[in-house]
Amino acid sequence: MWRALGYMFSIAIVVKAIAPEPSCDVCSKYDYEEKLLERVIRNELVLKDTLDKITYTHAKVELTLARIKDDQVKLYEIINVLKATKQNVSEAVQSIMSQTVKDVEVTKQTLRVNVDDFIDSRTRNITATVAEMTSSIQTLVVQTSKALDILRDQSAVPMVMFHARLQSTGEFTYASNQVIVFKNVLVNGGEGYNPNTGHFTAPVAGAYFTVQYCPMKDPSACIDIVHDGKPLQRSRHSDGTYYLCVTMQALAKVAMGDKVWVRSYGDSKVYQYDEYYWNSFAGMLIHI
Repeated sequence: MWRALGYMFSIAIVVKAIAPEPSCDVCSKYDYEEKLLERVIRNELVLKDTLDKITYTHAKVELTLARIKDDQVKLYEIINVLKATKQNVSEAVQSIMSQTVKDVEVTKQTLRVNVDDFIDSRTRNITATVAEMTSSIQTLVVQTSKALDILRDQSAVPMVMFHARLQSTGEFTYASNQVIVFKNVLVNGGEGYNPNTGHFTAPVAGAYFTVQYCPMKDPSACIDIVHDGKPLQRSRHSDGTYYLCVTMQALAKVAMGDKVWVRSYGDSKVYQYDEYYWNSFAGMLIHI
């Protein structure tokens, strides 16, 4: 197509170049033909340059169209990748949201179970505390009732007195900080002394206490009277010549419900003989 167009353009230039010979007396036929040939050659050179430029421009247009097609293909590929990526992202987001909802449900269930367990535990603790307080209040009510009964029975000083001793003849050994329990109860006015624990629990305030103990001949005996864990009176004795008995007393302002007992504050060994040697613990109320 481009070549045919070039030929037609050349013919038009040649036709245009052919003109009637000028009427000149000095011009020869050969001079005219030479000039005509020169003009034709120049026109052909111009035409060739034009055709070369048209061919170069056509090649650039073809190359540009090819690049546009390549870019179009790449653009379609990018669009397809973006569509696939969008689909993958949408699926990933849905999966994450679904997993998040499941995790939230599991967390809620775990929290619900933990809260229920916490409430149950606290409820049980409160119930146990209330039961313990109820028991303590009931014990206090019983002690108060006993004290009121004693006060009603006695117009002046109620009868609160106890006397207990070791239960049988023989040697008794006690370790340090061990309670000495006098199981043989002789007197227990007011029911304050407990022969199972060795503790005297004051039914009313105020009491006087005395202890007699009989150490062995060689080892010593270390005995004290204890009021709610604190010593009231303390004694230590040993005699290598013969058996003997030692007595100690203590005055104490004991509140209602306080406990008093006898304790070995060091390794001790005493001797009990029902006929001559009595190890005993006694006390009585001397003031209200």
